[in-house]
Amino acid sequence: MLELSAGKHLAVTADPGRTPVTRETHVKEHFRTSGTPVGHGYGQRNADEGTAYYAFDAGLVRCVVIDTVNPHGGWQGSLDETQFGWLASELAACAGRPAVLFSHHPLETLVNDNRPPGADRRILADELADLLLSHSCVIAWVNGHTHVHSITAVRAQDSPGGFWQVTTASHIDWPQQARIIELLDTGTGLALCCTVLDSAAPAGFTGSASPDDLAALGRELAANDWQVRELITPDGGAGAGSPADRNVILPVDWPRRPLPPSASRKPVST
Repeated sequence: MLELSAGKHLAVTADPGRTPVTRETHVKEHFRTSGTPVGHGYGQRNADEGTAYYAFDAGLVRCVVIDTVNPHGGWQGSLDETQFGWLASELAACAGRPAVLFSHHPLETLVNDNRPPGADRRILADELADLLLSHSCVIAWVNGHTHVHSITAVRAQDSPGGFWQVTTASHIDWPQQARIIELLDTGTGLALCCTVLDSAAPAGFTGSASPDDLAALGRELAANDWQVRELITPDGGAGAGSPADRNVILPVDWPRRPLPPSASRKPVST
């Protein structure tokens, strides 16, 4: 039943085709495509097991994609134990190469411990941070979820470990910005170049329903979101963050020496 107002309801006709999308269904749909590559990043293991985490190479960089959605519900994130073990193996295997992590949720939002009785435990922020900081190959973590541009240095005390967490705002919110992230060899180390991009859509919607015009409608809807009007900042939007969260060059010491077993891995965010 769809509630319209207090005491009034609208009956919705049952439709067997209107069902929740499972992770397995979502993954397999990426293989039903005329585009390339087939699977769009997912591999046969993902299709067979119904998992949504994988890794791939981009030149010398190992890119590791993790699935932070808790299937037991809740909008914040966490990992399952099987995936956590897989991640540990991936990072151990790429020691000596720079590794970049990708996910929906950032570190500080991995607090979702929802699970039914008897279900496997969930991996939360502190345990994941300890794993990442124990592998000095991890140099960056790219994510979203919070709808706010944010860049944070997460490092291990008195050790060569640590990474930049680069969080990018959502297209559903004004100012609808995207981000390009480039990894450069500076000759004395590495650098992450983060560049925020504005939409090229027209400022006004005309009703033509062309792709550009639909993008313009999206801009209007984002700019008139009543839920965030009080949060609009002088920098241009609720999700814009500060200048230091947008167009920046982030230095990365490289190569890195292995993390000593006795080193403190307590995260220090700056």
